Amino acid sequence: MLENMHTYFERDRIRIIRDDVLQTNEIKANSIDLIVTSPPYNVGIDYNSTDDKISYEQYKTFSKNWMVRCYEWLKEDGRFCLNIPLDKNKDGHRSVGADLTSIATRDLKFKYHTTIVWNEGNISRRTAWGSWKSASAPHIICPVELIVVLYKGEWKKTSGSQISDISKEHFLDWTNGLWTFNGEKKKRIGHPAPFPRMLPLRCIQLFSYIGDTVLDPFMGSGTTLVETYINNRDGIGIEIDPQYCEIAVQRLVKEAHLDLKNPKKPITPSGKINPHNKRFTQSDIILQHLKDYPSIEMSYTDIREWLNGEVEKGIFENIKHPEKLMRTLAKEGKITRLESGLFRY
Repeated sequence: MLENMHTYFERDRIRIIRDDVLQTNEIKANSIDLIVTSPPYNVGIDYNSTDDKISYEQYKTFSKNWMVRCYEWLKEDGRFCLNIPLDKNKDGHRSVGADLTSIATRDLKFKYHTTIVWNEGNISRRTAWGSWKSASAPHIICPVELIVVLYKGEWKKTSGSQISDISKEHFLDWTNGLWTFNGEKKKRIGHPAPFPRMLPLRCIQLFSYIGDTVLDPFMGSGTTLVETYINNRDGIGIEIDPQYCEIAVQRLVKEAHLDLKNPKKPITPSGKINPHNKRFTQSDIILQHLKDYPSIEMSYTDIREWLNGEVEKGIFENIKHPEKLMRTLAKEGKITRLESGLFRY
């Protein structure tokens, strides 16, 4: 049994705190390098332990209160990636993105860096047209969300290991402020509002160093912690609901391969973890990468770009004929071939 009643899980570089983000005393001030989170949107989602149907004024007050805590927890050069909707039209049209950004920068002391637009394209079944084919009162639905990037004191990061793990290709791609990738399926995760692993992956590699401490104050199903662990950072998640805490633990074991038996896995200077010194085949490496991102469709180009980045970082030597290896994995039934040149786990 864990000694701290608020620590639901602690192993290796991961800690899950079962507590209220507004009340918890489990995180030290000035201790967090990066916060990546998606708070409740207040659109009536059926969470187990959170009321997602409060008034908009109450929602703004709640947002201000929990962001105050985040400001306290961040280091002076800490960053804050806030995933929120651009706007909402449930119970009245509201400019959520603008309002929460204003609260953070005007009412609090956060400094503004940029806003990334995440194009998830999720409006295929919409039926709320307002006035159909009429200028009377049409509804405009925008299929994007925002990732507002804020910081506490200084934008230039001076603390930490100074070791980055982002490839040249990904740096060029991800510093473009329009990100396009699919959302996550609720049924697959078992949570009513999960975000895809690609979102925290990009934020973690862009805005933190290997060994940094990453916090998600609304941990939910643990997506941020999965990517934090895979990418060799220390991860802390706060979640009030015990069912979601358990989902997060199971995902860490299944998707991030966190070993519950071994208390600590060492990180080499390159960031690579291989505690058993296992010799991997080239097929194993490609298969594992697809396993790590089971919801993402990958083409030959995607795999080749990833491989080039890993080779540049010295994680492994160049892999020959990855296209042939992917076709073989598909024939063996280890991955799914969606169409010519497009695969997923």
